[in-house]
Amino acid sequence: MSSSLYRRLHDVFTKTGKPQLLTAIGNATGTPQSSKEQKYRSLVRKFKQSSNSPKFRNQFTNYESFVHHLIRTKQFSAIEDVLEHQKNYPDIKNERFAVRLISLYGKAGMFEHARKLFDEMPDLKCQRTVMSFNALLAAGVNSKIYDKINEIFRELPGELGIEPDVFSYNTMIKALCDMGSLDSAVLVMDEMGKNGIDPDVITFNTVLDGFYKNSRFYEAEKIWDLMEKKAITNVRSYNSRLRGLVEKNQVVEAESLFEEMKKRGVNPDTHSHNAMIRGYAKDGNLELAKSWYAKLRENGCLPDLATFCLLIPLACNKDDPDFAYDLCKKCIDLKHNVLTITIQRVVDMLVVRSMIKEAEELVELGQNCSFRYRLAMR
Repeated sequence: MSSSLYRRLHDVFTKTGKPQLLTAIGNATGTPQSSKEQKYRSLVRKFKQSSNSPKFRNQFTNYESFVHHLIRTKQFSAIEDVLEHQKNYPDIKNERFAVRLISLYGKAGMFEHARKLFDEMPDLKCQRTVMSFNALLAAGVNSKIYDKINEIFRELPGELGIEPDVFSYNTMIKALCDMGSLDSAVLVMDEMGKNGIDPDVITFNTVLDGFYKNSRFYEAEKIWDLMEKKAITNVRSYNSRLRGLVEKNQVVEAESLFEEMKKRGVNPDTHSHNAMIRGYAKDGNLELAKSWYAKLRENGCLPDLATFCLLIPLACNKDDPDFAYDLCKKCIDLKHNVLTITIQRVVDMLVVRSMIKEAEELVELGQNCSFRYRLAMR
């Protein structure tokens, strides 16, 4: 996406207070369009014009960036408008191009549109292989249409002459874990082996994470032991176990595991540090939570949204305005969108502590950042 188009799109989305649906072409009701609606329609029209360029269509990031903004502001009719338009181009005969569109529909939670495009592929002279089948399954998971995923997984391959691969099984297992059907997920793992497909690290990580998240620690530890025997653990595996130990209030054991992963050459990432921060935030231990925040930055990791959602309320609860203020500035600088009420709480604390300059700075930063926080001095 060109920088000018991206900038104009960004301005419209960040200045619009409430999500707006794209009005029908021609405005049949005769109701005058607002200036924002006109700007919005102009942006969609410009994107479709840009799509005329094969070079533009070849850069999938153009589509991802645009649709991401549409999802954020719930402009689903516009997503349909833009993606349906892509059928006008010869690229639609390329399965990889069609898969990208199916994936975007999935990310938007528009599963019926993803399924419609999948069903239309033969008429569009586009071959359907396991690649597009997997994209449809993933769209179902992203759209949380779990009841339909099993039907698709069991029926479509036979109808289309497609052999599910490891990605297909992993997506099915992910759906079952998201549903909490962990025993069924293990059965699908067994099915993989019987069909000559070896479960990979993604398979094991998905099931491991599912058992930890559902507090089935005994089964999770059995899976962990099996993964260690197979030597297929990675940073995601360790992160799942760290979160599981923290959930069991075994923070000391989590610290030991954190050190163990470093000794084994597995570099902790932001999620690893967040697990430790969560452990001490649960206990209300601000000092140790702060020390892990410092380690996160020392180890070359950037704090993410979860980091700030853990630490800012903790700093407020423990009446540490300086740390809360620094966290808010960093959060805004990194463009992480925490709840307005979270930052407003910090502003209020700063005012009570007569830190007026700092409070005013946060209000100004919030107003001028991409999320347009509505903050007030009270």
